[in-house]
Amino acid sequence: MTYKTYEYDSFRIFTVQTDQFKNCHMEVIFQGDATKENLTHQSFLAEMISFTSKKFPTRKEFVIRLEELYNAYFYGVTTKVGKSLLTNFIFDFLDPSYISSKHYLEDCMEFLFDTIKHPNMTKQEFDYASFQVVKNRLRSEIESLKENGVNYSIRRCLQEMYPNSVSSQSVLGSIEALEGITPSNLVEVYQKFWESNYCDIYIIGNLDMDEMAKLIKKYFKNPVIKTHEQEVFVNNSKIKSVAKVCEPGKFVQSNLVVGYQMQGFTKQEYDVVLSVFGEIFCGTSLNSKLYEYLRNENSLCYRVQTVYQKYDESLLVSVGLESQNKDLAVKLIQKAMKEMASGKFSLEELDMAKKQLALAVSMSLDSQNSIINNYVFYNLVHSPLLEERLEQIMEVTKEQVMAIAKKFKIACVYELKEASHEGD
Repeated sequence: MTYKTYEYDSFRIFTVQTDQFKNCHMEVIFQGDATKENLTHQSFLAEMISFTSKKFPTRKEFVIRLEELYNAYFYGVTTKVGKSLLTNFIFDFLDPSYISSKHYLEDCMEFLFDTIKHPNMTKQEFDYASFQVVKNRLRSEIESLKENGVNYSIRRCLQEMYPNSVSSQSVLGSIEALEGITPSNLVEVYQKFWESNYCDIYIIGNLDMDEMAKLIKKYFKNPVIKTHEQEVFVNNSKIKSVAKVCEPGKFVQSNLVVGYQMQGFTKQEYDVVLSVFGEIFCGTSLNSKLYEYLRNENSLCYRVQTVYQKYDESLLVSVGLESQNKDLAVKLIQKAMKEMASGKFSLEELDMAKKQLALAVSMSLDSQNSIINNYVFYNLVHSPLLEERLEQIMEVTKEQVMAIAKKFKIACVYELKEASHEGD
């Protein structure tokens, strides 16, 4: 694989040339600040732009054009990464060497950038029919968050930990914000989007990347010139007391979330040591500490998982169990964390964790999306590239794992309590 960068005044292009795959993967990523006010609006905008366009104003016409481009695939997605809001327009298309048409690559680039730059709108408003379809879809997605006890509990725990921080906000935002969006004020959102977001473009495939850069420059004009670095990490205030919250639920099991705040981590600890810690604490192995204590020894649950949101300084331990077992589960989670800090894990466990992570890194090298995602975070927060990450993982010591375990501080115990049953 050959990595190359092209720098222009208002955007950058990052390319990975490889003949490993039969298709090409491209991401046009816009980066701006994540705020409570713009989450729903920008999620809505990404959906609208990827649904129809000025040139292909109905969904049928839009899909037919993608089929004509040999079943190219295009969609938009918005992701919150700490303080930053990333709006990705993702485009997958066939390796041009398999196609006889000399204009295929140019047709693809014309479609991609014409769709992004010329959505289905006038100066006054977006197309009403498309608007209503997207609005109904987003309403269903937001409402469905409450129907998933696991995701809802994790979000509620974050809200208790960081009530006034963007860390507690869902990228989809709220129904209230959604209902305030109209075809006309979404035009204002679109205009502001172009005025405030930086743009990076990533491509991987068997392509002449110099030619690709020329094509992109031909079809893409971005008015924003980057003048400062975009911040990603959220510096939340240190949490001094543990919040304990229990809410009634409607599910057959209680959903318990124990939230920890990460305090004073170094870059090396975030980039590499945290992964090794996580694999021993509650990773893919059935012998991880939490799995051993909660399932094997005490049969408290069927499900235990950890969610790391390192750009929000958070570790969330999520468990599905019967409410009567909550207190014991919390004690066992804290016991496991204390044992990680005191070094009560073997060198064999450390070695196994490294091997599991090495396997995951090797598998990532076989995925276009994973390779590009790695380069995105390499440029966004200077994370190590996959090969470098593999080397650093193998060098992690037991003392380093113990050191970061001491930096986790329990901040919240949240329970979405199981529904009551007749006769209880």
